[in-house]
Amino acid sequence: MNELDSSSGIPLYRQIKDILRHEIIDGSADPQTPITEAQLLDRFDVSRAPIRQALKELSVEGFVYRKQGKGTFPVPGSRVHRPVTVRSGALYQFLADTGLDPESTVTGVERVVPPTRIAQNLDLSKGEELLHFTRVISVEGAPLVEADVYIRAPKEFIPTGGALEERGSAFELLERQFGITLERAEHEAWATAASPRQAETFGVPEGSPLLVIETLFFATGGLPAGWRTAVHRADEFKYHFITGA
Repeated sequence: MNELDSSSGIPLYRQIKDILRHEIIDGSADPQTPITEAQLLDRFDVSRAPIRQALKELSVEGFVYRKQGKGTFPVPGSRVHRPVTVRSGALYQFLADTGLDPESTVTGVERVVPPTRIAQNLDLSKGEELLHFTRVISVEGAPLVEADVYIRAPKEFIPTGGALEERGSAFELLERQFGITLERAEHEAWATAASPRQAETFGVPEGSPLLVIETLFFATGGLPAGWRTAVHRADEFKYHFITGA
């Protein structure tokens, strides 16, 4: 039976990509077995062009990788493979686009004077307040990421927790309401062990490995615009990087 629907209006490469992506996510694709063009040509009965485009996009999104001289393999071990090309602050939408049906819970929305280290990194004046909130992103009911967020924004910018949950990114709301856009972001990442509180949040044993990523956001023009400390379950989350030789 043909797995593709040529009458759907969806490009063939997109249909192939979606089929392969779901197989990788649900674990039915063997990470030790290469995904070859010949195999896919025989399976889908299409030309090489949509096959190559599907594999290219899966590679960019971090679902497959190439081994020199051996072929293309599924990325094993986690449901989320975030490429560095994903726009900062857009993780929720990325997860939704990859079919993982994320849920966002936002708490503690308020204006506060941030800790000294964050104030220094953002070059704040003494006593300057930022919008602060905590966001937990879950997949299939299991917490995946907990983010502690501080945003430099006009005092009139007071989104509700519900609005932040619905949009998935506070920066999208900030851009829509005030025209403030992000220009770039700087990241630092390291491994840590789950504290008792983090173990409870993520439902993992105390001391389990976690991935911490701190991000300093800059608005257009170079003004420091925000700070985020995001803690990820290391067994469910990987970053995919492509660098020069």
